Amino acid sequence: MKLFDLHADIGYDVMQKKHTETDILNRFHLQKFLEGEVSYIGMASFFEGSETWDYMQDMVLSLKKEIEHCEMIDLVLCGEDLTENGHIKAILTVEGMCGIKEHAREKIEWLYAQGVRIASFCWNEENLLATGVKGNPEHGLHPLGKEALQAMIDCNMLVDVSHANERTFWDIMAHPSARVIATHSNARALCDHPRNLWDDQIIAIAKRGGIIGMNSAPAFVHERPEKRDIPHLVAHMQYIKQLTGIETLALGLDYMDFYEGCEELHTKNLEDCSKSQRLIEEMLTRNFSEEEVRLIASENALRKLKEVL
Repeated sequence: MKLFDLHADIGYDVMQKKHTETDILNRFHLQKFLEGEVSYIGMASFFEGSETWDYMQDMVLSLKKEIEHCEMIDLVLCGEDLTENGHIKAILTVEGMCGIKEHAREKIEWLYAQGVRIASFCWNEENLLATGVKGNPEHGLHPLGKEALQAMIDCNMLVDVSHANERTFWDIMAHPSARVIATHSNARALCDHPRNLWDDQIIAIAKRGGIIGMNSAPAFVHERPEKRDIPHLVAHMQYIKQLTGIETLALGLDYMDFYEGCEELHTKNLEDCSKSQRLIEEMLTRNFSEEEVRLIASENALRKLKEVL
């Protein structure tokens, strides 16, 4: 079954390899996408918090160049680009816009012009835009972040709240025109990690028509290491389905097989995206109909993306 994975830090991997390797997507990623039937993928340029605007631009442009070089991957800029042609569809995303320290509108518009359609204000840190889950809990969206949010709304970009702390989350939700999604988060009621979402946050996203990509990073699946497996990841889907309905659910699997020390960075039996169909198989055995699995696997995310293309 074809998948839409809303979140993979492919831009980070491109930056790590580009000075010593060539043809990075073809050589290191494409076969895994094909084996896992990943037909659509959000390729993130990931920034921890110390990066400059110049570095942000370099990563976005390097990733875009890699996509354009790969014959089997198409960059999605408009709705027509989603037309099926046997190619994988790549959506540029940004995780953490710490390099924006001034002129927020101008820089959001630059990102949009390059093809970025989904972005978050911060990773786990606090920056000049907003506050992540490890920042001061009394801080939220900053004035420059409010300028960036309005620019994203005007550009018709999706606002990703996955790494936002609670104050930032609700500051964003206070703007009725913000198109909000969480690309890679689970239910905090099942795994009490600050990167996961409380019930009221999940409900707020659902009421806004947003989606939540289920995250396979093990620390967000279960607090106990021995339970960081596919059945417990599917349990998050079952919980959110009961809370808000099937339309809220999507996938944002956040595979990290290209990171150093990746042996400890995956849920059991989900080592990389080539293994993604194992998740589909488990869903089909856990009281999800085939139609519901298709909605979670790709159709909900496609519906949401088409709203901004």
